Amino acid sequence: MQLSLLQQAIASVYPSFTGMTFGSWEGVLLNFNEICRGGSTLVLDEFPYLVKACPSLPSTLQRLIDSRILKFNLIICGSSQRMMQKMVLDASEPLYGRADERLNLQPIPVRYWKEEFQLSATQVVEEYSVWGGVPRYWELRERESSFEDALDNLLLDPNGLLYDEPLTLFFDEDGKGSLYTSIMNALGAGNRQYSRLASAVGKKTTELSVPLKNLGEMSFIAKEVPFGESEKKSKKTLYRIADPFMDFYYHFVSPNKSLLAIGRNGRVKDIIRNQFNTYVGDYWELFCRTAVSGNELEGHNWMMAKRWWGTVLNEKGEQEQVEFDVVAESDDKKYLLIGECKWQKPDYAERLLAELKRKSLLVPFIGKHKVIYALFLKNKPIDEVDAPVFLPDDVLPYC
Repeated sequence: MQLSLLQQAIASVYPSFTGMTFGSWEGVLLNFNEICRGGSTLVLDEFPYLVKACPSLPSTLQRLIDSRILKFNLIICGSSQRMMQKMVLDASEPLYGRADERLNLQPIPVRYWKEEFQLSATQVVEEYSVWGGVPRYWELRERESSFEDALDNLLLDPNGLLYDEPLTLFFDEDGKGSLYTSIMNALGAGNRQYSRLASAVGKKTTELSVPLKNLGEMSFIAKEVPFGESEKKSKKTLYRIADPFMDFYYHFVSPNKSLLAIGRNGRVKDIIRNQFNTYVGDYWELFCRTAVSGNELEGHNWMMAKRWWGTVLNEKGEQEQVEFDVVAESDDKKYLLIGECKWQKPDYAERLLAELKRKSLLVPFIGKHKVIYALFLKNKPIDEVDAPVFLPDDVLPYC
């Protein structure tokens, strides 16, 4: 069936292919090679499904590519990330080392959605925190009259097009869809440390290394360590859901499916409404760190910005949990930028700055650095302050 459909597609461009029949991939590809114009391009989409029907297809392509007789360009693509990576990057696979170019399509950055949908900077931060950068989700969102309607009809309705989207994405991945789902549910519930994550999914820590690595390679999760610490050596490593759509889903939809199934959508919407600013605040922090990283602000070029968190002794000699939303070192190692991010109603900037300065005196990494303090706020502050203040319109162009 696949060979017949490909023959018809080729015949629409090369009429001499009309009526021809082929019993193998090698036959159709060699015949196409004979009649096609040099430099033509053949695209085989959803390649893993083709391989599932014909496991010898990668070996066939290997022989043809190695023979160097092909005068057309060949593109293979597929939405099953793990299978595509395995076919091209695994040294035991026939196509290993045969690719001239690899394209891993990333989510479209937040700044472009602002331009495309003519949203305010505040609106796009909130909506991107739900839909992420995948065009399909925004395409569905565009069909709805409002953000609230989109949530109701796409995510909170058991018949909604995105209601089971993560299950569909994980269905094709190595047969481990249920384990991946358990990990994502655990992360959505706040189990971000390795040991707590293993306990939440009922696995030994040694059993999680491979699925966590796979989820990371698929860009569904990411590791995070405090500023100044090595990702390989740090004992403070946290995991987070990296894709905004998946994050929202496992924060609000998956844990409340029982309520949604019996029509208690109003209750679930109340839960979302009560927690939404806190949820979006995490992405606001991420956007602010992205805006600082590798850019020039306040007369200095900054390296990668990160969070910092830890336990310190405060002015009273008591242990205190301290966190900084944005910490970055200048290229010349002389300056530190320390920032506070707030996604809430207008506040007093002087109070926020005073608290930021107080906490900075307690941490060990300041050293001999000169410190530049910055506030990243959803709304213009109530008062004036002697420090740079960045609002969504200032941040998004750099994200």
